[in-house]
Amino acid sequence: MSGISNTQTYLRTGRDDFFHGGRSGRSRKEGENSKSIRDFLGKEEDADDKMDIIRKRKEEIVDKVRRGETETSIPIGAGSYTMKQWNKMMRGLDKAIDDMQERIRKDEEKAREKRNDPVTADMLEELLGVNVKKEKSIAKGDLYYQITGKERFGQDNSLYSVQNNGDGQFLITDKTTGCIYKFAENGCQLQTDQGTGRTFLIPCDDFGMSGSIMVVDDTLKAMLAQYFGTDRLEEGELTGYIFRRNEATGIEIMIPEGMEGKMAHMLFQSKADVEAYEQLVQTYKTQYPNLVRSDEMAAFYASIEIEGLCHRTATGILYTNAQGVSYADENDPEKSWSFIFDEQSEENYRMIMDMMEEIVRNGKDVRELREWEKRMAEKGKAVPV
Repeated sequence: MSGISNTQTYLRTGRDDFFHGGRSGRSRKEGENSKSIRDFLGKEEDADDKMDIIRKRKEEIVDKVRRGETETSIPIGAGSYTMKQWNKMMRGLDKAIDDMQERIRKDEEKAREKRNDPVTADMLEELLGVNVKKEKSIAKGDLYYQITGKERFGQDNSLYSVQNNGDGQFLITDKTTGCIYKFAENGCQLQTDQGTGRTFLIPCDDFGMSGSIMVVDDTLKAMLAQYFGTDRLEEGELTGYIFRRNEATGIEIMIPEGMEGKMAHMLFQSKADVEAYEQLVQTYKTQYPNLVRSDEMAAFYASIEIEGLCHRTATGILYTNAQGVSYADENDPEKSWSFIFDEQSEENYRMIMDMMEEIVRNGKDVRELREWEKRMAEKGKAVPV
């Protein structure tokens, strides 16, 4: 069977090919009143009759072209299909087969998940009489992991990574700042500050005194939810903290209420924060080589300065905290001094900071012990010898 109909051949090769019988083999049967052009040309007919037959034949061809009935027809059973109709039917059949295979694949995946993970959190709650949803920690599904022995869902992208660290702990790497934070899986909470709308990941112990505190954006929230195998982590309201910003570096700190002068948490929220901190570390190493003899000591001094507990002077370092004040001289140990109260308190710290501000405001030298003794006497505070 030819791939091109006689009509198509005529339209491609012109009238001369039509009058010489075509190039595509035998023509199709057109009906009782339609015969081969070659048969009509072979009979004894006058010219007008022959031209009339040709004209009618051409009209039939043009009419078929207009109706799109010139394609090769493929007989299938009692019917027949053109190539266009056949291809359309085959495409529809292929799509139906593909859709069926996709449904089968998804059904098999669901069946596999049920076989591999037969224990759900709901089943654990019912069997053991616990309410996992009321757990305070964000690791509310921890019981599920303990019983099933499943691994945490480690997460990683261009901004963060969240990985299991063993012994019930996990690590968060902030790839923007390069900082690495360690948290206990059953010992941390997501808490949102109503004033700023920011969310923080905070250790669950009293006032978050141990471990790290970090700001958590929407990307990290989603990663933590995946790590703990849930759609969304529950969040509480942040209470019990005050915020301050270190003037020298611009780094923000969080101070637990009642802990002023005792401790604070630094919040490294950008690469600029980290660079400012590293520059301060180098300043301590360069300016006080006799007092700061290691990288660890330089980092310590830089940290407590940002927290408001350490102050640089031209020749030494002044310490202020909730239990007293002291001065260490870089060049002359004889000029160093300190006095310590019997107990730590925020009141002591605020009093010391007020005294230091007054000394500076009056143009006096905070390195001089007598300036502090005078003000202590005014407050009725005995200065230890």
